[in-house]
Amino acid sequence: MTFLVVAAAGVLVVVFIHLLAGWILSNGLHRGALAIRPRARDLTVRVREVSGSRIVLEAPAPRQDIGHPGTLGLAWDGGNGRLGEVLAVDSMRVTRVFDQRVGTPPTCPDALADCHPVEIDPYVFADPSEVGLVYETDSYDAPLGAMPAWLVPGPRSDRWAVLCHGWTAEKRELIRMLPAFHHSGYTTLVIDYRNDPGVPRDPTGRYRFGLSEWEDLEAAVALASDRGARRLVLGGCSTGGALVMAFLERSPLVDQVEGVVLDAPNVMLAEAVRHGTRDRRFTPLMFEFGLWMADLRWKIDWEATNYVGEPNRSSPCRLSYSTAPRTPPSLSR
Repeated sequence: MTFLVVAAAGVLVVVFIHLLAGWILSNGLHRGALAIRPRARDLTVRVREVSGSRIVLEAPAPRQDIGHPGTLGLAWDGGNGRLGEVLAVDSMRVTRVFDQRVGTPPTCPDALADCHPVEIDPYVFADPSEVGLVYETDSYDAPLGAMPAWLVPGPRSDRWAVLCHGWTAEKRELIRMLPAFHHSGYTTLVIDYRNDPGVPRDPTGRYRFGLSEWEDLEAAVALASDRGARRLVLGGCSTGGALVMAFLERSPLVDQVEGVVLDAPNVMLAEAVRHGTRDRRFTPLMFEFGLWMADLRWKIDWEATNYVGEPNRSSPCRLSYSTAPRTPPSLSR
């Protein structure tokens, strides 16, 4: 009898610990992924030296973007420039080609903590005109109200692309795609949608990762159709890809879509969260309790945010992923 009491007490303690861990982890998920917020600024990079068209950057810890190939933006109070080819990497210091555009970056040879911060801008460009495209500010009528958009006219008015940015991102994220669509003859509509800064929020007060945002994409597709679109491509980065996939699953307008372009789409939210959570204080079972409790508290519907399944309609798809993706939403953040 004593053994049974001790065993039962042990089981209750284990269950209690996992429930407590699940509560803590679900709070972290809400804070780090579900709660509506602007994109977090990362101000840990410092400029060590600028010499002609070369710049030396340093960060206090390893990071992917500081030495990422390609073109990146660099911003600081009162100015900005562009980072080009990586010339050298020495521990935490990276030397790159630098195009100084506005102002002078603050250089600092002292301790990193005493230096003025600069910010890596992954979007680089301010608007489509900076990649040589004419555009106009537009809007479309979504279920929650008017949403801003950029309209980039193409050579043909019957071929349209509608593009969706990712989680906590902005329309600028999609500028790199625009020349390819334009040169292929497409008129392109780059949209904001619910929960973006300055537009209506979802009635739940949270990001839904496609489960409600797809209705805004549907409204943008309807606008394109009303303006003469007969051949339509949808595109999305990160969670923008989830909007596209949710649209393909749910919208009666799906037959108008002839193809999709997805850049690192977040189409399996639960798996993204599992991958992004690396807190060794918690066991894998505790993470599952966290997912279950988050669903219980905020009705996330993990299964519905898994868009890797049988679609309503088959469309040609261009899919791209990085071998070193940015950190996805985390339970413990």
